[in-house]
Amino acid sequence: MSHLLLDSPYYANWKKHTHLKESAKYTYSRQFLKFEHYLSQDYDGELDFDKFYYDTESETYRPIDANCIDGYIEFLKQRYQASKNTIFNNIVYLKHFFTLLHGLGMVKQNPMKNFPNPYYERRIIDRSLSLEECQKLFQVAIKADPFVRKYFTLFLLMTTTALRNREIIQLTLEQIDFERRVIIVNKGQKTISEVVYMPDSLVEELERYLNHPSIQEWLKSGHPEVFFENNRPLTKEALNRIIKAFCREAGILKKVTAHSFRHTTAYLMQKSGIDIIAIKRQLRHKQLSTTLRYVPPVDAAKLLNDACSTLIE
Repeated sequence: MSHLLLDSPYYANWKKHTHLKESAKYTYSRQFLKFEHYLSQDYDGELDFDKFYYDTESETYRPIDANCIDGYIEFLKQRYQASKNTIFNNIVYLKHFFTLLHGLGMVKQNPMKNFPNPYYERRIIDRSLSLEECQKLFQVAIKADPFVRKYFTLFLLMTTTALRNREIIQLTLEQIDFERRVIIVNKGQKTISEVVYMPDSLVEELERYLNHPSIQEWLKSGHPEVFFENNRPLTKEALNRIIKAFCREAGILKKVTAHSFRHTTAYLMQKSGIDIIAIKRQLRHKQLSTTLRYVPPVDAAKLLNDACSTLIE
């Protein structure tokens, strides 16, 4: 039995180029069968997303669009009695599918580019710090340590790079590439080594911080870690104590952990208009669906600079 979508070059190239795990590919493909069923109702011949509709008035072909996706949502509701969560997932899967096809140049128009997804029925917990909360935290950090500015540098790093707890406490000088303006994340990371971008403001703060006599003395004494507390390398517990104490001083009442700053990076990037794919890259997520849990539904280095400039004004 032939399949309109699953036997098409679109699906074959998506499957070849997606970075999803095999188990995730299987999940996506099962839902794509429903999309194929919907498309098969009114479509004959070889599938062509760029010539999906025929306009009899203009006698021209039009590409697949958001109206088609709206019809698919109604199809899911009526044919499968789909729950909100199922509809939400299908929109996520199609966003991933068409975004990849558009990136490969296989479709001229991405029908999912600005398609809304209001069907998320699980409780969304906003773990990010607002711009105002970040500014209050930075002010308290500078006031507490106006000369070395260790805490300000630490919070600025966490807010703009989305490094994880272990990556922060294990960060060494050799991982920081000032020329390329990136941090090589090869210590404490969950998966393979990758890089994250640093905005110009962070580069300047790190250079000033690392050149301070007290920090130079620490590094020359044989300690590779960039951050320390009480003349000892920073630990997970010490980092959380610092975060808790400074948030309390800044009047931030919500529970804030090191992981909250990953959410904050995603929020600030989105607020600056940065594409979700670039946010996914900075947070080093394997799946786009994971990134979507960090933010509501390019040159990343330049865009991060803009985000950071807004942050510390």
